[in-house]
Amino acid sequence: MSAAELGLVGSGQNRAKPRVWEDMRKKRLQPFAVAVVILLVSSGIAFAFLNYLPGNRKESSPIEVEATLTWPLVLNCQHKDSIMPCAVVVPPVCPVNAAHAWNDAAGADGFYGTADDCPHCSCYCVPACISMIAVYRGRIGNFVVQDQIYDNGKSTGGEVPGDGILQTHGVGMFDGTGGWAKEVQASLQWSLGVAYIEHNSTNHLTIFLLAQYIAQGYPVLWLDRDGWPTNQSTLYPSLSNRADMGHAKVIAGWDDSDTLVDTSDDKCLIFDPWPEYNDISILPKNATQGPGGTFDPYWLPLDDVLNDTNDIFLRDSFAPVPEFQGLLLPIVGFIAIALVLIRRRDKSSRDE
Repeated sequence: MSAAELGLVGSGQNRAKPRVWEDMRKKRLQPFAVAVVILLVSSGIAFAFLNYLPGNRKESSPIEVEATLTWPLVLNCQHKDSIMPCAVVVPPVCPVNAAHAWNDAAGADGFYGTADDCPHCSCYCVPACISMIAVYRGRIGNFVVQDQIYDNGKSTGGEVPGDGILQTHGVGMFDGTGGWAKEVQASLQWSLGVAYIEHNSTNHLTIFLLAQYIAQGYPVLWLDRDGWPTNQSTLYPSLSNRADMGHAKVIAGWDDSDTLVDTSDDKCLIFDPWPEYNDISILPKNATQGPGGTFDPYWLPLDDVLNDTNDIFLRDSFAPVPEFQGLLLPIVGFIAIALVLIRRRDKSSRDE
């Protein structure tokens, strides 16, 4: 029988290897090779995507990428912003039919956390955040007015929704925690006129989802359980109510710190309605100054944003920005497929 018939390759004095061995070796290496190719392709797509964004290219170096993506929100500080009358007669009584200054959460003495702080301005973080998102989405009229947003979503404590009168002040808004009404969600849906997607303790917001939302042009309303401003009054909202509430902020940007694969140093751009940061030029814990050196909006480490599974994140259901809606999801998919292939190869090696 010839060497070819025996499945041997080569001739002469070189000892040949059976083809079956060669085939086995190729089969074992194939998944790994595919995984490597997929990872390289996905990295290339990610590089092109991030470098494509306007203003994100460093002309001095065609290789280096500054992967920073922000959306054009306009900061709106929490304050009573219309002539809607307040019916509350318990001190401190608000001026009748008057809007307040943007930094009136500090009260007349100019210091945050003292007895004369305005109850509405201290508690309007949710209306202010929803107003920012509504303006970004092109809503107008009453749908961007903080008093109207509060009045049309608040339904506990004696507030009559939509009657054009503020029956409560200093109460804040509930989000369904502790069995309370979903006032935040009601206000968001009323203001934007569309449905919302909610991430909570049973439907966690992941890194990939948050990155996808930001890349597709979705600002995310963040109800941060432990993110109350340091100098906020202890009276508004009350300490008992705070257990079932959170300080509202808007996530509207992402910076990967020029490390495309590593998310440990990534940051999110936070639009915080608390006026103290810009009023007296300070930053909250772990924050760094925002684009152009702003104290608000500011950058916050990604881990600080996603470290509490009790936080609630809300996203509207408007259509994504067309240019980017299909880009990030395939990148995430490619990476996931590659990881599966690598794991299968490792398992196959162990079985052999």
